[in-house]
Amino acid sequence: MSIREQERRQKEAERRIERAMRRADQEVRDAMEARAVAADRRKEQVKRRIEVGDAQPRPLPGLREDSMASMESMESMASMESMESMASADYATEVSEEETDAGMMQDMPLEGHMPIDPAQAEQELAQSVTEETGSGGDPHLHNERKAQEMANEMTEDTGAGGDMQEHAKRKVDQMAQEMYED
Repeated sequence: MSIREQERRQKEAERRIERAMRRADQEVRDAMEARAVAADRRKEQVKRRIEVGDAQPRPLPGLREDSMASMESMESMASMESMESMASADYATEVSEEETDAGMMQDMPLEGHMPIDPAQAEQELAQSVTEETGSGGDPHLHNERKAQEMANEMTEDTGAGGDMQEHAKRKVDQMAQEMYED
């Protein structure tokens, strides 16, 4: 379909939409104007009734014949007695600090390892994490060796030796040869 044909169809569709919108606006406008005229009439009638004084006020809700009598309110319940305070749970006043430490550490799996030296813990963690690549606790060297290992695995099929750009070139050449063979 040509561009001119598309433009012609678009203009035709816009004209149909515009006609439908005008028709809907006219229908809605007529109904709105009729409601507005009726509301103005009611407003004028209310004004006249108030000014002339022939308006009959409605009775209050409790005095109308269609309202129900209200129920009596219930008596309130008696309050519960308050509970006695519990004895203090502070054990420090009854037990010495040494006895507390001894009792707290009894049968604990970390017994003999407390307190933990953060620097030593960091070194031990670094050693265990980098053990796989033999990086001696150096996370940067570990990451470099892991990246090189992954690159070597990825480029193994093209023999690029870990060079990703060379691998990409060889892959493109390989795909081109396959395409020309077919």
